[in-house]
Amino acid sequence: MYKLIVSAAAATALFAGAAYAQDVSIVDQIGVGNGQLTTQSGIGPFSGNNFSYTGQFGTGNLSITDQDGANTSVTVQAGNGNTSLTDQWGALNSSTTLQVGNGDFSDTEQTGVGNVSVTIQGN
Repeated sequence: MYKLIVSAAAATALFAGAAYAQDVSIVDQIGVGNGQLTTQSGIGPFSGNNFSYTGQFGTGNLSITDQDGANTSVTVQAGNGNTSLTDQWGALNSSTTLQVGNGDFSDTEQTGVGNVSVTIQGN
């Protein structure tokens, strides 16, 4: 009986902790023909602590964000035909991409811990 109670308590603590760790993705798209993909995952103590915001305002913009670990990404594209690719692997990485204009391209790759990237493009 003791093993059953201890096992039940351990399982409850495990699932209660998982309920507080959440990946969050917020997307705003205003315009025509915009595309967006966000994938989020994690391993170990960093599992489920990714945050991503994507805002696309215009026509034909594409944003792809891939996060593995515990990272933060913000992408805002205003204009037409912009493309943003953001890949983050690790923990506490931060990426901000702002593209205002037409036909801008950005590719941000972060691997490790505590990297910071700010990309601003306009034409």
